[in-house]
Order: sequence, then C-alpha cells, then structure tokens
Amino acid sequence: YLLFDDLSAGRQIFVKPVCIRGNSDGGYGEEKTYHPSWALRGTPPSFLTKQDMALLAALDQLTYDDAVAAYAMEGGPAVLIRDLLLSGRCYWRNVSQLPLRWGESRPATPQWAIDDAGWQSFELTLSPPATSVYAQPALFFVDQQRAECGGVRSAIDESTLAVLLAMPAVAPQKSEHETAALAQRFPDDELPPLQQFEIKRLPAQPPVPVARLITVNSGGRAIALLSLCFDYGTYRETRYSPGSHLNGFCIERISCDDAAEQRCVAQLQALGFRADDSWTEDQNDDLFYLSARRVDWLRFQQQGLAQLREQGWRVEVAADFHWRLAVAERWHGRLESADSDDWFRFGLDVDIDGQRVNLLPVIVELLNVLPAKWLEQTPSSGAKEAFLYVPLEDGSLLPVPEARVRAILTVLYELYDSKPLDSDQMLPLNRYQMMRLGELQATDDTLHWSGGDGLHDLRDALRGMQQIPVVSPAADLRAELRDYQQHGLNWLQYLREHGLAGVLADDMGLGKTVQALAHLLAEVEKQKTTTPSLVIAPTSLMFNWRREAQRFTPDLKVLVLHGPRRRALFSKIPAHDLVLTTYPLLVRDFEKLRLHRYHLLILDEAQVIKNPAAKSSQLVRQLLSRHRLCLTGTPMENHLGELWSLFDFLLPGLLGSEKQFKRHFRTPIEKQHSKRVAEQLAARIAPFVLRRTKEAVAKELPAKTEIINSVVLESKQRELYEIVRLATYNKVRQEVAENGMERCRITILDALLKLRQVCCDPRLVKTDAARSVNSSAKLELLMAMLPEMVEEGRRILLFSQFTSMLALIEEAVTAAAIPYVTLTGSTKNREQPVARFQNGDVPLFLISLKAGGVGLNLTAADTVIHYDPWWNPAVEQQATARAHRIGQKNPVFAYKLIVEGSVEEKIVAMQARKQQLAQSIYGDGGDSLAFNEADLDALFQPLS
Repeated sequence: YLLFDDLSAGRQIFVKPVCIRGNSDGGYGEEKTYHPSWALRGTPPSFLTKQDMALLAALDQLTYDDAVAAYAMEGGPAVLIRDLLLSGRCYWRNVSQLPLRWGESRPATPQWAIDDAGWQSFELTLSPPATSVYAQPALFFVDQQRAECGGVRSAIDESTLAVLLAMPAVAPQKSEHETAALAQRFPDDELPPLQQFEIKRLPAQPPVPVARLITVNSGGRAIALLSLCFDYGTYRETRYSPGSHLNGFCIERISCDDAAEQRCVAQLQALGFRADDSWTEDQNDDLFYLSARRVDWLRFQQQGLAQLREQGWRVEVAADFHWRLAVAERWHGRLESADSDDWFRFGLDVDIDGQRVNLLPVIVELLNVLPAKWLEQTPSSGAKEAFLYVPLEDGSLLPVPEARVRAILTVLYELYDSKPLDSDQMLPLNRYQMMRLGELQATDDTLHWSGGDGLHDLRDALRGMQQIPVVSPAADLRAELRDYQQHGLNWLQYLREHGLAGVLADDMGLGKTVQALAHLLAEVEKQKTTTPSLVIAPTSLMFNWRREAQRFTPDLKVLVLHGPRRRALFSKIPAHDLVLTTYPLLVRDFEKLRLHRYHLLILDEAQVIKNPAAKSSQLVRQLLSRHRLCLTGTPMENHLGELWSLFDFLLPGLLGSEKQFKRHFRTPIEKQHSKRVAEQLAARIAPFVLRRTKEAVAKELPAKTEIINSVVLESKQRELYEIVRLATYNKVRQEVAENGMERCRITILDALLKLRQVCCDPRLVKTDAARSVNSSAKLELLMAMLPEMVEEGRRILLFSQFTSMLALIEEAVTAAAIPYVTLTGSTKNREQPVARFQNGDVPLFLISLKAGGVGLNLTAADTVIHYDPWWNPAVEQQATARAHRIGQKNPVFAYKLIVEGSVEEKIVAMQARKQQLAQSIYGDGGDSLAFNEADLDALFQPLS
C-alpha cells in the first residue's frame, strides 16, 4: 500500500494498492496497480490475507482520482491509516524505503509560517520533528526519516486543527481580520494569533523605465523579447505588479504612475514593438515583441536604444540574449617584441565593457571568406554607414564599420599570407612587414597603438637607461632625498617619459613611499597630469601613506577611500591629486573606481597580486591609467609565476602569456636550472626593476632611522575600544570632578592602560566584552612586517611593556615558523638568549621593556620595533640604544607601531609638544609639566 501526498490538491493523502513480485536477489519487480474490486468480485487470489481483504474493502469505498491514479483518503474512516500501517506493507511513495510503522503520538505546537511575501500558513511543529502533518482521514504525522506515522497531541481540538491545516494562506493585509474571525469561530481554542503587518505608503517617485533584452525558448526556438519594468527607487514594478512589498513586518506600497508607464509603452510601440504575453505564464512580466529578424533587433540596439537612453531609460541586456550587440569603446593596434629582434607580433583588439577582446582571429576569418574585389570597393558618397556584424566568443555581435574593416583588411591581406596565428592569436611579422602597418596608421587615426609609435625610439630609450638624466625634485617636496632616492626619482621619471612601467623593489625602510610621492609631486608640478593618481595598498599601510603624504608632500590634495563613509567621496576623486584605497576595498568599490582614468596607478606591496587568478589581481588590471608602478621588496616570493603576474599587470605581453612564460622561462629555470634562460629573463626585466638593498646604500644612511607605522582599528576591535573609552572616561571625569587631577593619577593611568591594551590586542583586556573580539589589527601589521624583514636578513629587537603581549606574539611567530628568543623579568639565564641572538642563531629577540630596556649590548641587531609606545620617550630611546650604540656597524631602523586616532597616537603627538608629559604623569622627578584637563580630554578622544 503506497501512501503519498499531492500539494496541488491541497495536501491531500492518497493510497495506491500495488502488486509487486519479489526477485531472487531480494529486490522487487515492476509494480502494478491492484484495484480492490478485482478481489471483491470473485475468488480472491491466494496472496491476499483476511487483513488485505478488509483493507481493500475499505479502500473500495473511497473516491478514485484518475489524475493521480490512486484513492483519496479524504472522507475515509479515521482508523484506516492505522490499519494500513499495521499490515506491515504500507510504504511512503515507493517500496525502496522502509515500511511505515505506527508510532506513538507526538505533541504539537501550532504556529503561523510566514513566506517571503508575508502570506501566512498554519502549521504544526512536532517534537520530535516530523516531515509533514495531515488532517485526512485523521490528524496524523509522517516521519520519513524514521519511517513512522502517528497521531498528534495538541491543546487545540483535533477538528479545529484539521480546519486550520486545510486553510489557504492568509494575505498579509488580512491577518488582523483573520485573527478575529478565527477567534470568533473557535472561541474554546487558544489559537496563536497571526502576525500583524504595518501598512506603509512610500513617497511617490517618478518611475525610471528599465528595458531588458531577453531570450525565451518556445517550441525549440529562441525568441527575442523586451521586458519592461519601472524603477521607483526602492522597488521595480511592472504594469501588472501589485505595488505592495514585504519589508520585515511592514507592507510597503508604491504609488505607481500609470500615465507615465503608459507613455513608455507608447514609446516602445512607436519603435515597432507590440505587447505579447504568450511567451510566459508569469503575469508580472511585461513583454514586448519586435520581430523574428536579426537585422531588426540589431538596428534597434544601434539606434532605438540610444533614443531611449536619451529619454532617461535604463537599458539592460541579458547575458544570454542571442542577438546581444557589443559596443566597441576603443580600438587598439598592438605590437609586441617576439623572441628575436627581427620579429614582432601584431594584435588587433577592441575594448568592450572594460574588457580587452582580440579581434584578429575574426579579421583573419574575414580574409578567408571575403572576395578580394570587396576590398577594392569604395562606398558611394552620401550612403549610410554600413556595418559588418562580427560574432564574438561570448555570443555577442560586434558592429564593425565597413570602412574601418576594409582599411584593416587591405593592409593585412598581404601581411597575413595564410600563415597561422600564434598560440596567443597574434600575427607574427618581421621588421620589414611592419612598415606596411604605417599605412594603417595613416588611414585610421582612431586606432590606438601600443608599441607602434617610435619603436626604434623605444629601443633607444631602453638602452639609454644606463645613463638616466637627473631631474630636479619638486620645489614643494619636504624631504631631503638621499642619493639612491634621487636615482629612484630619476628612474621613475624616465619610465613615465617613455610610457613604460616598472617595479621599485627596494628593501623595507629605504623609502619606496617617499620616492613614489616625489615622483607624483614632480608630475603635478610639471603639469604632466590633469587626472588623479591611485594608490592601492594593504589596509595596514593605508594610513602610513596618508601620514607620509602629509609629511613630505603636503601640497598634494589627498583623498582616502577607507571606512564606511567613503561612499560619499567617490564623486570627489577628480578633484584630488592622490587617491588612496586598499586591496580588499578594490573588490567592493571596483565599479566606482573604474569610472575614472588615473595618471599613475601604484600598487604598494604589489606581491598581493602574485596570483593572477585572484579577484583583486583580475580587477586591478582593468583599471584605466596612463602609467603603472609596483612597490614591493619581494617581487617574487615562491615561484616565477608571481613575477609574471606583476609584469602582466605592468607591461602586458612583455613576458608573453602565462602559458608561454611557463614554457619559455619557468620550466627551464625552475626544473631544468638553466642559467642561460635565467640570464635571459633577468636581462628582459632589468630595465623595469629597480632594487637596492639596505647594505648597498648603508653608507648614505644616518646612524638611526625612525619610522612610525600606523594601523586602523576595525569592526569589533574598534567597538571594544569605544566601549572601554566611554566607560573609563566617565569614571575618570567623575573622580577628577570630586577629587581633582593630582589625586586621580592612579585612576587615570589605569584607564589609559586599558585603552593601550585594546590597541595591542583585545585578549589583554580581561572583560566579557573583550572575550568576543578575536582579532588584533596591530598584531596583523606586525606579522605582515616580520616575514619580509627576516627574509631580507634583518636582525630584530621587539620591545613591549606587556609580557602577556609578548606571549601572544610568541604564538604568532611560532605559527609563522620564525625562530626567536625571549627576555622578560622571569628569564633566569639572561646570557643564553643574548648569546643566541648575538651569534646569529635566531633573527628575532622578544624583550619586555622593563627587563631589557637597559643593560644589554645587542649590536647584532639592525632593527628595533616598539610594539606599544611608552609614555616616556627617554625609555624608548634607551631601549633602541641596545642596538644603536658603540660597536654597531650597520644602520639601525627603529619602528614604532601605533593605532591611528587612538590614545597611542595622542601620546606620540604630545611627546613632540610636551617633552616632559610622561614624567609629569609618573611623577618620577625632573621639571614636570602640569597634566591638565585639556590633555586628559585629548587622550580620551574617540577614534578618528
């Protein structure tokens, strides 16, 4: 006996008696319907039991439904379900499942389920849960997972539940009325009320017509249609939409402008469209049919869509629209050097929707099918411009003016000479054949060339990089460039002058940022640019760029696109010289950023795009710019493919395709260890890479270079800082008001200590609010710095006031496989970690400021990192002096990590203005400076 339900019949339960013969392998053969009347009219077959005869007699009294070929249980005796299950041969849907058994009844909780449109349906939630609950012929459940059926227990009368389960869904606007009606109809049952909805009428807005070109299938044919809807700001509507939308527990109603919508329909009719609803059963679609001819749809896209756009229409084209017309934004003739100086490769590209499409294979196909006489034809004067529609790989059609393609084909006809295109679908040309391309340049001045103008001049320019002319830094540059930095500026200016790109790959701390800023300022001063430049950097370096720009190039107009308020700033991009954003935000803001063309496109820590398949790597290649620059101390971290990715961004084609690069360079160098190929690759990229190590320029550096690295708090860590700041500040202000500043020193220091701990790592703060914060922006910044420093051969001292913070840093450097030693107050044998560090056994020394700030000689170090800035600058200077002291042969780089806009930044600023501020707080002697309430307010300011 097979039980099943039919949702189209109001969730009715049906039963189908079937006869199935068992197989020798334990399975079953084909099932055949067994009508009860067959057994009741004559002698029943032997396989029927008395129980079967009783069941078949009961089923024979039910209504047979031809549509589902089964008996409807509705109206049958309540015990029929149980009797069927007790037979041991009752299954749900088919015999592949276990037979259903009758189980214990389950308690049920009545409730109203709400769908996305706000319609509410009555349902019962059982414990344990069941698959479905049915009301006919009795109230019972089906649990498919346990192969079990049973009764339902509820405080509500069973007959009432049966009525409610059979009720149609209640519309949201009728929920209040239906609640009252049910209460009146079933006064003795405590029914759950239906959810009530607020009715809200949205402000009237003029509709924006949206025309979308789509394809539907009908009878195996693809039919082109135009779908019309209207954008009312919050929602899109059609002429058939109800105008009501569910938003939470609010029904929002739109005042549609029927007259305006009808005027839009009239515009379509004027263009030859007619309304047609025969292609879909969805009455919310407003569809219009134009023609079955491709030419009519192509003409409409070239001419009619332009008219609609001029009248304020928004136009969308579905990706599968089979007559989709591509729009050529820009044509490109491309020349690239091949393996030999005598050979080059020519490509013909077009920009479509921001993507570069290679048209040369299609043009070559035209050479094969168009007769030679066609090339000789001249369009008659006064004739309308004719087009050829070229099919592209994505299925769209590109309209190509015959005049343009004829000029291109005329030149390529001789050059092509039936030789195949290479693997990159480019045409190999020798240096003499290239001269023929000059005719194409002369006949089509809208074709943009890369590598075609002054090819010999470009070669001379690359040779001239051995003696790059010196340029004068901009008059407004607030920095004294060292000799190697001046050379970097000369190199950047030379690349820009010749339309090239490059990688500035200096070691960390040698001033890649100031060189890039000097380069940009020179461009602005020389009026080489009227468009902004864009810098994309890791989030941890975003505010370092802003700080360096303020310090060295304060006259540049800088726009920082970071944080939740950045959306209001996109329109201001053209008014600035320098725009700063991050790699994560590039993915979110790409559609806004791509609207602009940039003078310089600079990638800081450019190894981020080492994976060409990554989203940021793909998007950054699509941004439009005149010149590109990568800043990175590690152009290649793991394999040569990362180097290819950088150059594919900077100079696409210089190293060939990724497949060619792997074949010509990666495999010979990485697997075959070919020195010759390695030298060939080095020679090819040498003009475009400038790298100086710290050791190479050490003689030009002062004995100590101090660097501040800033990081911004985000999300939960930022929220925690504000929670702690408000709580502690209120307490401090109350005690100061009651006892005065002098008597509240301990309270103030304790409050500031908690804020500094939040900046270091939320795990240092022992509060319930801090336990839910699992990230530390400063620790992430540190772990972005340390691997690169260690790779460069740096010897690093890392100081922190908090030994608990050092413990967290130990966990992080251990996970990063960075060897280290530690010195804290609990270290019993101080000589051992000092000796290991001085002997070069480990590159990193973690030191608590109190235990190791004085009394150590660590001249093996050349880098000092202060993880958390100390109040007294003298204490920091003493700690730095562990490395910067007599006997030190290398320049020392001292880094201070601070949280942007926090109490740490305020202390650093106050150190410059009030040198004795720390002494006044701690009262450790000397001429103290009064710590006033203005200082207190500054220290407890909210994050900027």
